Amino acid sequence: MWGVEAKNEHEGLRVPRGITVAQAATALRYSTASIRRLIAERVLVAWKPAGPRGRKWLIDEVSLSRLQAALIDRARTEADPVQTALLQGELPLW
Repeated sequence: MWGVEAKNEHEGLRVPRGITVAQAATALRYSTASIRRLIAERVLVAWKPAGPRGRKWLIDEVSLSRLQAALIDRARTEADPVQTALLQGELPLW
């Protein structure tokens, strides 16, 4: 479903559908309000195309993938000192 292109009937061009705010929130395990904040802060690239159901935010999937990768890298970096200390026996488990 993600990454599928939709045909623009007016111009005959193929344009990306994008990912909805709800899909991005599910993928990142964030609230929809947090996703909208990331859009407002321009962390996520998004647009509001005109459509039959009104205008809703659609998020670029490359932008979402980059944010996911950055979050994973940050989590690994923050967890590394604790994991190293546990493996070396410097942190007691009890």
